[in-house]
Amino acid sequence: MEDEVTIEHEDTKYAAPYLVSGDTLTVFLPNGEQRSTELRGLSAESAARHHLRFYVGGITKKQ
Repeated sequence: MEDEVTIEHEDTKYAAPYLVSGDTLTVFLPNGEQRSTELRGLSAESAARHHLRFYVGGITKKQ
């Protein structure tokens, strides 16, 4: 099952679909990269949002 998280930063919306397989979360970032995390009890949505925030923080620092 695939879900999606979104965040807004400086009036720009960013979205990343994510997939949970067993205890592994895979997040598909806007630039095409994938990030995986073992959830170990964490909320999938919260962990996916963290990956997306980290991605957005990285690209906005470059600007």
